[in-house]
Amino acid sequence: MSDTEVKQEESSYEPQQHEPESLQNSQNATPEKPRTVGGFLVDDDEDDSGMPEQAVEADGPNGLLDVEDPSSNAPERSAIPSPPTTQTAQSNGDVPEQANAQDHDPADFVPNGIADDVPLASVPTVDDSKDLGAVESSKDVPAVQVPSAASPKENVKPLPRARLPQDKIGMLEDRIKEDPKGDLDAWMTLINEYKRRNKVDDVRATYNRFLEVFPTSAEQWMAFVNFELETNPPQTLYMAEKVFQASLQTVPNLGLWTTYLNYVRRRNKLTSDVDGSARKIVSQAFDFVIGKIGIDKDAGPLWQEYIQFIRSGPGQAGGSSWQDQQKMDDLRKAFQRAVSVPTQNVQSLWKEYDMFEMGLNKTTARKFLQERSPSYITARTAFTNLQKITQSLNRNTTPVLPPALGFEGEADYMKQVDLWKRWIEWEKEDPLYLKDEELEAYKYRVLYAYKQSVMTMRFWPEFWFEAAEFCFENNMKSEGEDFLEKGAKANPESCLIAFKRADHIECTTSNEGSNEGIRRRGELVRKPYDYLLDALYSLGAKIKAREVSGLEGIEQRFKLQQQQQLEDLEDGDDDAEEAEDRRNREKESRETQKQSQVDAFKKGIAAQTKLVNRTITFAWTALMNAIRRVQGRGSTVSDIPGSRGIFGDARKRGRLTSEIYVASALTEYYSYQDTNISTKIFDRGMRLYLDDETIALEYIKHLIHINDITNARATFESTVQRLSMKPESKEKAKHVYAFFHDFECQFGELMQIKNLEKRMIDLYPNESKSTLFSRRYSNGQFDPTAIRFIVSPATQARTQLPPFAEAASSLLTTPPPSLPSLAPIGNSPKRPYDDSDGEQGPPRKQARAESPLKGAAGRRLDAQKRTNLRNEVQQNGTPSIAPAAPPVTTLPQALWTLLNMLPKAELWGNTVRFDPQKMVDLMRNVDTSRHNIDNQVPNYASSASVSYAGQMPQMPQMQTQYTGYPPPSGNSMYGYQR
Repeated sequence: MSDTEVKQEESSYEPQQHEPESLQNSQNATPEKPRTVGGFLVDDDEDDSGMPEQAVEADGPNGLLDVEDPSSNAPERSAIPSPPTTQTAQSNGDVPEQANAQDHDPADFVPNGIADDVPLASVPTVDDSKDLGAVESSKDVPAVQVPSAASPKENVKPLPRARLPQDKIGMLEDRIKEDPKGDLDAWMTLINEYKRRNKVDDVRATYNRFLEVFPTSAEQWMAFVNFELETNPPQTLYMAEKVFQASLQTVPNLGLWTTYLNYVRRRNKLTSDVDGSARKIVSQAFDFVIGKIGIDKDAGPLWQEYIQFIRSGPGQAGGSSWQDQQKMDDLRKAFQRAVSVPTQNVQSLWKEYDMFEMGLNKTTARKFLQERSPSYITARTAFTNLQKITQSLNRNTTPVLPPALGFEGEADYMKQVDLWKRWIEWEKEDPLYLKDEELEAYKYRVLYAYKQSVMTMRFWPEFWFEAAEFCFENNMKSEGEDFLEKGAKANPESCLIAFKRADHIECTTSNEGSNEGIRRRGELVRKPYDYLLDALYSLGAKIKAREVSGLEGIEQRFKLQQQQQLEDLEDGDDDAEEAEDRRNREKESRETQKQSQVDAFKKGIAAQTKLVNRTITFAWTALMNAIRRVQGRGSTVSDIPGSRGIFGDARKRGRLTSEIYVASALTEYYSYQDTNISTKIFDRGMRLYLDDETIALEYIKHLIHINDITNARATFESTVQRLSMKPESKEKAKHVYAFFHDFECQFGELMQIKNLEKRMIDLYPNESKSTLFSRRYSNGQFDPTAIRFIVSPATQARTQLPPFAEAASSLLTTPPPSLPSLAPIGNSPKRPYDDSDGEQGPPRKQARAESPLKGAAGRRLDAQKRTNLRNEVQQNGTPSIAPAAPPVTTLPQALWTLLNMLPKAELWGNTVRFDPQKMVDLMRNVDTSRHNIDNQVPNYASSASVSYAGQMPQMPQMQTQYTGYPPPSGNSMYGYQR
C-alpha cells in the first residue's frame, strides 16, 4: 500500500481534526438585527399585546395530541373509545369490534368518556390522521440526526445569541434545548409561565413536547387533563378526551385511571339516568379500570368504590326477582375478586364480605367464606410482605436521569433500583400461588410490576431488558418486542437494548435461501445498530458543541472579571507604581486560574469523548460480527455488503479507536483464514494509530501466531522506541515490554532475555529486579519462586486463635473473682431474719441490709452515725469492723478458664447448644485435685483438634481423660445436644 493511500485514509479516520462547516459558516453569517419597539429592545415573545393568539402546532404533522379544532368543520365528537361490554369483559377480556355511528348532531351528542381500542356503536369516532395517538405506539423508531456517511465532518452549531434579561421564556427554551431530559425545573417553569400569561395553545404545545420526552409521566398527564377540564367548557371537552386516548393504554397508573373514571362518572350523571344508559356506561368503565389496574397494591379504595357502586344499583340483594338475584351475584363476584388481591383494604373488604354473606343465608355463607378464605389469607400475608419491600419505594412516574458513578444522588438512585428489583423478584416467586392454576394472571402481575418500574426508572436500560427477557421466556413475543422498542426510544444510547433487539431479530428470522432474502435479513439486523450509532454520533457532536460553548463561557467570565478588577484599580488611591504591580499580580493570578479551569474542563471533555468513541467502536464491531453471521464477508457482485462492507462504513463515519482494526483483522484470519488481508489491515491500523499500544500488542501477537517472528521483533522494536520517546506515552510501552519479555523467556535466548531486562530496568527504575527475574519462570497462575514450604509444622503452622480464644487464654494467669465478704446480718425492720435452716446449708435467700429511713428521720439517723464513728476514731484510732463472713468457695482455675473460653450463644446458631444442667453436673463431678488440672496450661497452638477455618468455632479439646466420674446422662457426651 502506498503512502498516498494511507494519507488519504487518515483524513477520513480523523474527522474531529477538521473544523466544522457550520462553525465556518457561522463566522461569515450576518448577525440578526434585534427588534425595537419605542426605542427599546424587545423579544418576539414579549410583543404580543393586542394581537390575536395563534394556535401553536406540535412538532411535525404527527405531533403529540396535535388535533384539529373541533369547532372548525367537524361536529363535536368523543375521542375516547369504549371498554368491552359487560358480558365480554367478564368472559375473556377481549373487545368485540363494533361499527361506528355517523352523522350525529353536535347538539344531541353527549360524550360518554369511555376509553378503549374500539369505540361504542353510539359514539362517532374522530379522524386521527394528524394525531400521534397512543404514545410510543409507532413501530419505527425515529432516527437521530447525525452527519451523513459521505461527509465525516461533524457540524457544531454556533453559540446562541444572548437573551435579554426580560426574555424569561426564551431563556427557559434555551435550557430545555440544552438539556431536555435533565432540566425538569425548566419544563415546569415554562408551563407555569404560559399558564400565568393565559396562553392556552402554548401550554398545550409545551405539554405535548414534554410528554414526547417523558411519555410515562402520569403526574403530568393528569395535570394536562385537569388543565383541559378547567379550560374547556363542560359541553366541549374534546381535548381532554384526546389526552385520555393518548395516555391510558400506555400509562398503567392508578391516579391517572382514577381520574379517567371520575371523568366518566362526571359526564354520565346517575341522578338523571332515566333509561339506565348512564349506569351501564359507568359500570363498563368500572370493569375496564378494575381489569387494568385493580391488582395495584394501592387499589383498595377503588375496589370499595366499585362495590359501593354495585350496591347503589337497582334491586335488593337477597330478593326473589331476577334483578335482585343479578345484583347479589354481581356483589358476590366483586367481593370475591377484591379479597383475593393484596391491597391495604383487604381486611376491611373481607369483613364486609362476611357480613354480606351472613346477611343473605348463614348456611350458604359458611360454604362461600370457606372457599374464599385461603385466597384472602394468602392476599393478606402477601400484602404485608409487599408493603415491607415497597415501604421506601419512590413511585413518582416522572423519571430522572441516573446520577454518574460517585456523584450526588448515586447511592439513593441505586437503592431505588434495588427496591424495584426486589418487588419484581417477589412477584416472580408467585406469592399468590397463581402459576399452576391461573398462569395468565401470574404473567399479568409480573408484567404490571415491570411496567411500573420502567415508568419510574425509564432511563435505566436493565429494566427494559429484563422485561423483554421475561416476555420471550413466557411466549409473549409481541409484548417483549414492545418493551425493547420503547426501551430503545427512551435510551437510544444504550448498547444493552440495541444488542438485544438485534439478537432477537437475528434469532427469529432466516435468510430465505436467496440473495434478496439474505440482503433483507441483513437490513433488519442492522436497523437497531444504526439507531444506536446515530444516537452515539449525535452524543459525540453534543459533547463537541459543549466543549466550544464551555470554553467560550470560561473566556467571557474571565474577561468580565478582568474588567471589574480594572475598574477597582482605577477607583483606588494607590500610586501608579503600586497599581501597576497589583495589576500584574492579579493578571498573573487570573491567567493561572483560567488555565487551570480550561485544563480541567478539557480533561473532562476528553474523557467523555474517549468513552463515546470507544463505545462507537464496539458498536461497529458488534454490527460487523452480526452481519458476518448473516451475510458472510460480503460480495460486490450480489450487492451484499457483508462484514467488509460494515468495516468500510465504519471508517467513513469516523470516531473509531484501534479496536475496530483488530477485530476486522482477526475476523479475516480466524473466519476466512486469509492471512494476507488480516496482515494488511493490521499494517494500516498501525500507521493510523502510532501512539496506541493496543493495536501494536495485538499485531505482535498475530505475527507470532502466524510464525512471523522476524516481523514481530521488528514491530516490537519500532513500537517501544516510538512510545518511549514521549514521557506521556512511556507507560504505554510497559505492556508491550511485559508481553515480549514473557515471549523471550519461553522461546528466546538467555542473552536476549538479559538485554531486554536491562532495557526495562533502565526505562523503569522502580521495577524490582527480583520480580523481573522471577517472571522468567512463572506464568499468570503459578510462580515457583514465591512458594514457602512448611518445614516445621510445630513452629510454622501454629493455628491463629480468634479474639475470644486469645482473651480466654489470658485468663489462665488471672485469679477468678470471688464474692465480697458480707457483714453480719442484722434484724430487718420489714421481716424477722429466719435462721431455721441451721447447718443444713446456706440460707435460701441472701439477706438484705437494713432498709434506710427516708425523709428527715433518715437524715438525722445518718448524722448520728457519722458523729458516733468520728468519736470512735478519735478515741481508739480505728473504727470497729464487723467480723468477716466465712469465705465463699470459688470454682477451680481450670473450670473457670473453660467457662470463659465458651463462645457467645449467638455464634453457635441453631446447630449446637449446651444443656446448662448437664454442664453443671459435669463441673460438679470433676475432681481437679486428682489430676492436678489447675497446674496444666493447655497448648492451643499444638493442639491439632482446634480449627477456626470454618464459620463455626470449635472449643479446644482438653488433654485430660475424665476417668474419675461416670459420663453424664443424656443422648450425647459432655452435655452437647444436636
